[in-house]
Amino acid sequence: MTINQRKEGDVTILQVQGRLDATSAPDADKRLTALIDGGCLRIVMDLSGLEYVSSAGLRVFLSSAKRMKQAKGKLALASPTPQVRQVLDMAGFSTFLPIFATMAEAVGSCTSAEVEPAKAAPVKLTVAEEIFLLALDNSRGVIKPVTPFALDYALGAALLMELELCDRIDTDLEILKVVSTAPVGDPLLDETLLELQQNTEAKPTSFWLERLTIRTKHIEERVLAQLIRKGILKQENRRILWVFEIHRYPLIDDREVKEVRARLRELILGDDIPDPRDVVLISLGNACRLLDDLFTPEEKDRVRSRIAALARLDLIGDELAKSIHEIERSIAITSIPNM
Repeated sequence: MTINQRKEGDVTILQVQGRLDATSAPDADKRLTALIDGGCLRIVMDLSGLEYVSSAGLRVFLSSAKRMKQAKGKLALASPTPQVRQVLDMAGFSTFLPIFATMAEAVGSCTSAEVEPAKAAPVKLTVAEEIFLLALDNSRGVIKPVTPFALDYALGAALLMELELCDRIDTDLEILKVVSTAPVGDPLLDETLLELQQNTEAKPTSFWLERLTIRTKHIEERVLAQLIRKGILKQENRRILWVFEIHRYPLIDDREVKEVRARLRELILGDDIPDPRDVVLISLGNACRLLDDLFTPEEKDRVRSRIAALARLDLIGDELAKSIHEIERSIAITSIPNM
């Protein structure tokens, strides 16, 4: 991929050519970050020469749009090819990032902006750990009454999404592939990455969701162990009628849970451009119906379309929603009595 830069008045135009995928996305992200941090607050990306964009490329667009909004500047996309436009439309990017058919329209849309320093908070938990905390009934220390297979799929998807955020895998509308075999440093993620590497034939995301769901019990146990080790949960073992042992996992420290819930609530109720990591969490939470208790009954109707738009921004999350919907549909069909 190549990026040619030029100025048109006080607007910086980046002409992107080739493929924006896991190989080229890091360089593109660095280029845009340097421009925004250097004071370029009006940028138009000319996509007329962009042949292909994957999930890694979508994260570049999203991250750059968020940085630009924080700096009170303007980032616009112009003239996407039909293939790229299809991916952008499917992921719902026009809701958060202006996309124009012509360069003239995109350049005209850019306005003056003032720099505002970005605020970043360190991420303490993995995606799988955060989704597990959202699924936990804090008062009882047990999983909320959610559809079992939905949480199973979500935990498997969480591992894929974390690897995606770590630039170890990349996806498009058809396949998921490993782009880096470097260990992440998390045992569960590295184990999953190794499993992905061992299958040399390209497979769709749906294949890996099915594959990981087979060992969900193992994934759940590992996630629990990590949360206990980090001092967020503790394990309590009890017996019913002196025979049946049950396990509860009450919170030791609820700061992380409150932070996750408050962060997602604020993002969904507002109109801010989401962080790629929060998009991942919203996709998972929406698929498992874990976001409802963040809102009052009156708020739920108002935020439904916003949640749907945010959830679509991640390709793995979109595939997860399709898989769960298909299973629910099959269950509904089989439950209809024969006439």
